[in-house]
Amino acid sequence: MQPPKILLCGAHSSLLRTLKSSGGDNLRVEQMSPPFAFHDFPDHQHIGLFVVLHQSQNADAPAIIRSLRRINPEVPVIAATADYSGPTTRMLFVAGATDVLPLPAEPEQVLACYEAYLPGFGLAPRHKKYSIHSKARYLLLSAMSPGLVLAGTGMNSAALPQAMPQTPVVQLQSSDCPGLRMTYFGAFSVTLHGKKVNLPQQAKHLFAYLAYHRGRSLSRDHLARVFWPDKYEHSPEAARHSLKVEINRIRTVFTRIYGTEKCVVVFAQNCYGLDETQEMDSDVLTFKALHYALQEQLRVGREVPDKLFQQAISIYSGNFLADFPEETFNWVEVERQHLSSVFEQMADLYSEMLCHKGDHWKAAALCNEILSRDARMEAIHRRLMSCYAQLGMMNKVEAQFRLCCQMMRQEFDTQPSPETLAVYQQFKGKG
Repeated sequence: MQPPKILLCGAHSSLLRTLKSSGGDNLRVEQMSPPFAFHDFPDHQHIGLFVVLHQSQNADAPAIIRSLRRINPEVPVIAATADYSGPTTRMLFVAGATDVLPLPAEPEQVLACYEAYLPGFGLAPRHKKYSIHSKARYLLLSAMSPGLVLAGTGMNSAALPQAMPQTPVVQLQSSDCPGLRMTYFGAFSVTLHGKKVNLPQQAKHLFAYLAYHRGRSLSRDHLARVFWPDKYEHSPEAARHSLKVEINRIRTVFTRIYGTEKCVVVFAQNCYGLDETQEMDSDVLTFKALHYALQEQLRVGREVPDKLFQQAISIYSGNFLADFPEETFNWVEVERQHLSSVFEQMADLYSEMLCHKGDHWKAAALCNEILSRDARMEAIHRRLMSCYAQLGMMNKVEAQFRLCCQMMRQEFDTQPSPETLAVYQQFKGKG
């Protein structure tokens, strides 16, 4: 059996070398240089992954991504871009990119990408018998972006343990537990030993960033550029002074809560970070643990317990850092898109499993609950349309399609995907 092929759409010599070196003998990597003729693109039989190069001079990347997803819907499409900003990554996700890879790409990032999106790459052989639809299972297994940093740790998904118990149980966080607890879904909040920590606005933004990237070395200059980019450009020293002021505010608040001189923010080797000895947890970390437990059930061919889905849905109470302005902090928009995509695919899988069991009422109620938290999830609009059709509620199919069109126009300035249009056309006129 031939190894899967990676097709790089665009000319980028260093990225091509990294793709080849990271895959070793297990993958074949080929490059297609522009201009592209879409009828020349191969079908998905021998392609394991598309990598589409997005550059400022290449305005066709979104069109290429949309065409690839239409021609090869089963094959993941990774967009590689040097403009890893919120607006650009959002545009690429809307176009249909499965994930976005920042340039220049490090070998570790590419390797993690292979492990996430190529079933079987670097993993033990999977059980062949599954009780759920293969496409939905594939989407879920490939959902978590390799670039995400686990909240409260410095590990990525490859660092997680490879064995899970027969019946996975994930302990949900509680604000009454000892240690530091962060809530990232919805409005950001912090508790210490069950007591709410009230931070000034800018200090809160800074602390959320430090906690989310715990375990990484965050230099003074890096933090100053992230939070005071304009000031840093004209006066780096002034930006570093602003950083020091906000760090002192954080320290003052936590010192008052501790009642001691122990400080949660530490400074070493010109870098800031949170005290590694301090017990820390967050809802995002719990959500990712649930996602990993769910993946493991799929990999060994077990039916995923309802409890895992229900826990994940209860954890995802709103968009990632919903009270943080994404136009100010690009990293927030990037993580928001990633986590929203993972949650959408988990919810779509759960609703599909309910539909396979014939429980369309429960699936419809689930979809409505999900959309009440994040109305941008097109796959859930599509699933709800199907549920209503199965229940004979054709007027609701029409109404849901109109809502989906309105959402896509307002949020993404585009029309529903061909897949959504196909579902609507399938049921149109049956009422």
